[in-house]
Amino acid sequence: MRYDRDTMSAVLERERSRSRMRVATVGVGAAALATAGVVAYNLPAPAHKQAPASTSPAAATTTQPATTPPAQYSGDDSGTRVPATAPAGTAIKAPSHTTSGGS
Repeated sequence: MRYDRDTMSAVLERERSRSRMRVATVGVGAAALATAGVVAYNLPAPAHKQAPASTSPAAATTTQPATTPPAQYSGDDSGTRVPATAPAGTAIKAPSHTTSGGS
C-alpha cells in the first residue's frame, strides 16, 4: 500500500501534535501537584493533637473534655438572680419578644 506525501505529512504532523499535547499535559499535572503540596504545607496545624498510642496501663486512662457546668441562675443582667428551677413536668422557656410591624 502506497501513501502519498500529503498523507504521510499529515500523519507525522498529527504525531508531533500528540507529543506536544502529552508534554503539556504532564507539565500542567506536575504544576498542579506542586501547587497542592505548597497549599497543604501552608495549612494551619490542627487545633488538637492526639497522643501517640501506648501499651502502658497508665496510658490507658482517657481524658474527658472540659464541660461547662449548667447554669444555676436565670434572669436579666440587672444583677438580680433568680434560681433556674421549674415545677415538675414543665420546661423553662425564654421570654417571648415581640416586634412591631415596622413602617
